[in-house]
Formats: sequence, structure tokens, C-alpha cells
Amino acid sequence: MDALSYVSFQHVELSYGRHQIYRDLHFDLEDGQIGAVYGPSRTGKSSVLLLASGNLLPSKGEVQVGGKKPDKKRVGLGPIQDLSPLFDTLTVEEHLLFQARLHHVRKAKERVSELLNTYDLEEVRKYRVKDIPHLEQFRTGLATALVHQPKLVLIDEPERGLTNEEWEIAYRDMRDLTEAGSTVLLTTVLLQVAERCDLVAQLPEGEVWTR
Repeated sequence: MDALSYVSFQHVELSYGRHQIYRDLHFDLEDGQIGAVYGPSRTGKSSVLLLASGNLLPSKGEVQVGGKKPDKKRVGLGPIQDLSPLFDTLTVEEHLLFQARLHHVRKAKERVSELLNTYDLEEVRKYRVKDIPHLEQFRTGLATALVHQPKLVLIDEPERGLTNEEWEIAYRDMRDLTEAGSTVLLTTVLLQVAERCDLVAQLPEGEVWTR
């Protein structure tokens, strides 16, 4: 792993039974960068986030975050479509409080209030997530990942449902995180999103490029 790398995938293979998702995924994402896992649906993009979060183990190869094995407690994993969606019955505020208590955050209510203010969610705090606009849904997912102040933030298809103007706001939110010292790894099906990132790992080929 390069000395500057924060997220490192070293010749990672992932298989489910006889089905091989990818064979030799290899990339190093530097501290303070935005990385994208880019490709069409059903190529294993979300699995990369699960590997980086420690929720999934590679069949072969090695994944490191900050020079160590991935640890669920040290990363912020946002909602993954069709796998860990936001709960329809909970309000925005309830989501954040649930995550704060799950991570044993001290002064949970104060931390939640801070996030609601940071991401302009005060007006929708009592609304169920399914009833709020897409930009607020993205920001709720981002705040959910950030509640315990992790250094690595993992976001699944942040562009989903957003207009071009809303995407610019979402992108600025993520850039603000990296400028404050965090690292962001996201998935996307859109080339125009991938091209805004510092590093891109393309699936299923495994090709990696930087800008």
C-alpha cells in the first residue's frame, strides 16, 4: 500500500459460489480524495463499499483502510439501494438518532442537531424519509454515514434522482468533506459523475484511472 493511500484494494477477488464478481480489483485511494466505483448495474459496485466497510470479506486479496483491516466502527456507510435502504417509517431525525445510538455517540442529540443544521434538514426533521425530496434524501443518507464522525465515508449512487443543480449541491457536500480531511468512496452508473472524482475504478473490467 502506498504511504499516502487511505483505501487500498490489493488484487481483490470476490465470488459468490461459482459466480465470480471480479477477479483482480486493485486500486489505492489517497487520503482526502473522492473515489468512484463506476459501471453498469449488477457488476458488484455496492460490494466494493461493503468490502471497504468490513461488512464483506474478499474471496482473495486484501482490503485495507488507513493501513488496517476495515472496521465497521471506523467508516460511515450510507444506505445501499435494495440492501440497506433508509427505513420508510422513521423520520429524518429518528434515523440519525438511531445511528448515533447504534454507534454509542456521546451527546447523541447534540450531534444529530449539528448534522440537521449542517445539511439544511431542520425543516424536514419530522418527515419520514420517503416523503422528502431526493436532495434531502441524499443529505439524510450522508448525515447517517457521518453521525459518528468517521474518516472514510461510503456512498451508494449519490446522483440517484437528483437534477443537475441538485447534483452540484451533493457534489459540493462531498468535496467539503474531503477538504475537511475525510475520504469519500462512492458508486455510480454515470460517467459524468465518475469524471468528477479523483480516482475511478471501472467494473467489471477493473480498469483504474485518475484525473
